[in-house]
Amino acid sequence: MSSQSKRIVHYSFGDPAEVLRVEDGHADQALRPGEARVRVNRSIIHPGDLQLVEARYADPSQPLPDGRVPGLEAAGTIVEAHDDALTGTDLRIGSRVAFFAPGAWQTVATVPAAALIPLPDELPDIVGTQVLINTIIARHVLRKAINGLDQAPGPILQTGASSAVGRIISVLARREGIETIRLVRSAESAGTLAERIPGGTVIATESDGWKLQVREIAGNELSTVLDGVGGPLTYDLSDLLARRGRLISYGVLSNAPSDLKLFVPKDLSLAGVSLGTWRDDTSVADLAQDFQTALDLGLTEPELFSGAQEFQLSELGVAIEAVTAPGKTGNIILDF
Repeated sequence: MSSQSKRIVHYSFGDPAEVLRVEDGHADQALRPGEARVRVNRSIIHPGDLQLVEARYADPSQPLPDGRVPGLEAAGTIVEAHDDALTGTDLRIGSRVAFFAPGAWQTVATVPAAALIPLPDELPDIVGTQVLINTIIARHVLRKAINGLDQAPGPILQTGASSAVGRIISVLARREGIETIRLVRSAESAGTLAERIPGGTVIATESDGWKLQVREIAGNELSTVLDGVGGPLTYDLSDLLARRGRLISYGVLSNAPSDLKLFVPKDLSLAGVSLGTWRDDTSVADLAQDFQTALDLGLTEPELFSGAQEFQLSELGVAIEAVTAPGKTGNIILDF
C-alpha cells in the first residue's frame, strides 16, 4: 500500500501553483488509539484549502520541515483501524465513508474514527466528497442569521449565490421559509442559477440598477446580508442594509480591502462565521443534524453537486487554476 501511496504536500506557504507538489506518501506509520486509515478515492479542492496554503490568515514564514498535506474533505473506504476504534459504530473495514479532517489530499489518509461518516450506497464518491463542509458552513451561517430572532427575518441578501455554499444556503433558506435575494456577478450566471436552483430572485451585479432592484424587493428594510465575497462589494452591501442591519461574513473571495465607512453612521454590525469555530459554537444535536442534512442534500438535491470537474494528480496545476476560473459552475475534485 505504501509503495503506491501518493500525497500532495507543501514545505512552505505561498502560491499553491508554486509550492504544492505530488510525492510518495507514508501510509505505514502505526495507528494510534481512535484512528482509522482510509483509502481516499475522491477529494474536493475548496477555495479555503488554497487560502490555507497561501497562509492568508496565518504567518507565512512558519516552517514546515515535514511538509503539510492540505485538504479537509474526502470520500473513500476504510482499510485499517486501531483496536476498538470502530467499536460502537456502524463502520467496519471496507465501509465507504466521507470525512472532514485535515490531510485529505493523499491516497491513504489517517483519520480520527470519530470524523468518519458512513456513505449510503446510493451516494457516489464524487458527491460524497462534496457534501460535508459546504453544508456545514451553510447551516452555520443560517444559524447565525436567525438564532435569537422571534420570527424569520425578512428577505436575506446573499452574495456569491452561485458558489457551492451559496447554492446550499438558498436551498436551506427555502426549506426554512426564508426569502432570499441572490446576487451573482454576471447575467449568464444569474440565468444558470435561476434554472438550476429555484427560489429567490437572482440579480447580476454587472447590470445597471442592481441596487435599486434589491431595494424594491426588500422594501428598504434589508436587515441581513450573508456575504462570502468581501472586498469592494462591502460598501454597496452596507449601503443597502437598513439602520442597525447585520452583515454576516463567511468568506473573502475578493482579495481587495473592504470599505466599512458606513458601519458607524448606520450602526451596522459585522459578524464572522468560521469553519474553525463550528464545533465550539454548535450544540451536539446541531452537529449531528449538520451531518445528516449533508447526506440528505446529497440524496435529494443532486443539482447542488452537479457539474463537478475531476482531475488526476498529474493535473494538479490545472485543477488549482480551475478553482477560481471565471464561469466555474461545479466543484473541483481530485481523483485519487
